[in-house]
Amino acid sequence: MKVEIEKKREELNNLMVCEIDKYKILDFSQKLDKLIFQYYKFRENEKSN
Repeated sequence: MKVEIEKKREELNNLMVCEIDKYKILDFSQKLDKLIFQYYKFRENEKSN
């Protein structure tokens, strides 16, 4: 999960630097937020067990 988050972050950074396409940036940003949320939920569940 953490690797996926880093990949999305890198893709987002590349989009911002290379091509300013607001829709692509928004899409990646939303996917990244979702991955981060899932990761923290996973970590919380792991800690509570």
